[in-house]
Amino acid sequence: MLSDREAKQQVLQITNELFAMGLMTATGGNVSALAAEPATIWITPSRMYKGGLGEADLVRIDGGGNRREGERTPSIEWQMHFASYAACPALTGAVHTHAPIATAFGIARQTFPPINTDAVFLRDTVTVPWILPGSKELADAVGEALKKSRGCILQNHGLMTVGKDLRDAATHAMVLEETAKIVLYTKQFGGDVSLIPAEWVERLARLAGFV
Repeated sequence: MLSDREAKQQVLQITNELFAMGLMTATGGNVSALAAEPATIWITPSRMYKGGLGEADLVRIDGGGNRREGERTPSIEWQMHFASYAACPALTGAVHTHAPIATAFGIARQTFPPINTDAVFLRDTVTVPWILPGSKELADAVGEALKKSRGCILQNHGLMTVGKDLRDAATHAMVLEETAKIVLYTKQFGGDVSLIPAEWVERLARLAGFV
């Protein structure tokens, strides 16, 4: 288990990276990590510019959304983060991004054809229908989706990913965005699309838990 200082440093590092990559908007998206005290998390604040957060801006909250440390208002998606950890008890980091291509991917109701190995590993990704952001209903739906996959697309909204640590969760979000981008490029090129043969899809899918 990370110390609180280590958890906060990870939250800030991942938030800065995702913002620099364009996967988080100025105020959209949120990042959390389990805190040292059980049943609490460190989470990014609500409605603050994501490109300049400091440790003092992070908030430690419990499962009821009550502040235990910090002065800022926690992200309105705090319920979604707690639902994600409840669905995946062994995991310690969660990321919600507004990644533009993956978000458009969900709006257009796309799926991942087996165009490369990443697409095969992502084929169990669930798309959650649009539900009001910040609501318990959305949190519950995301929790159910994450019982089937380490990441889900939130229709007309963004992505939610979890991982064994925050780095793992962020990597999954990045892979989702990059693979959605390749699907987009493939459709723009048109013509015949070469797919990984079905027998290899099944063999690769069995390795998905190791990446």
